[in-house]
Amino acid sequence: MNRAWKITRLHLNKPQTMFGVPAQIVVFVLIVTAIIAFALQRAGLDPSAPEYVDGARMNQGMVWSLPGFLVYYGVQAVATTFPFALALGTTRRAYVLGTAVANLILSAYVAAIMLILLGLELATDHWFFDVYALDNYALGAGDPWILFATVFLGVFVSTSIGGVFGAVWVRYGSRGPTALALVLGLVLVVLLLIFVPQAAEIIAAVTRPVLAAVAIGVAALALAGTWLSMRRTAVR
Repeated sequence: MNRAWKITRLHLNKPQTMFGVPAQIVVFVLIVTAIIAFALQRAGLDPSAPEYVDGARMNQGMVWSLPGFLVYYGVQAVATTFPFALALGTTRRAYVLGTAVANLILSAYVAAIMLILLGLELATDHWFFDVYALDNYALGAGDPWILFATVFLGVFVSTSIGGVFGAVWVRYGSRGPTALALVLGLVLVVLLLIFVPQAAEIIAAVTRPVLAAVAIGVAALALAGTWLSMRRTAVR
């Protein structure tokens, strides 16, 4: 466990990238959301109307603003630290475990930021100007527990997926991530073709606990794929 914690500390060695960039993205999206809300209100929309509130809560800007960076972060975190970590004598299993712990820390951090912002949003009656940035349907419509769990799992899944792509790149070179993306795309297409006749029933059966279970399963598969890719990876 001591070796794994050293890997976690290695990932924490770049706080500006790991912690600073996600916070900047969240604040930027909040500002953009506020500008859009002001523009809509200036255009004549009534912020007190139920239709306005319902439409504002459809906003998913905060949901889709971070995954791209988080996947990228997961890729570069593994690709840049793995050779150095092995050169210092750590085991591959300890490296994957330490990386997972670092991802959990990042997940809790981002979820905490959004939870604090949600509290401020609700306490100020949506930033004093009916700005719905975090109080949206995708994040639980103001429910702090749903928001925290959703963001936490979303960040962990994104960084874990990025990690497996980084591990494949270290193991197989530049062709590895391309091949993995093609395989995953093919699997998704096959699953879509198989289950599309039951799409309505599947969508109706989807609940937040089901989505959480799927997210945990995806993260676990990504971490397992990271370890499998690294088992025979040579240090370069």
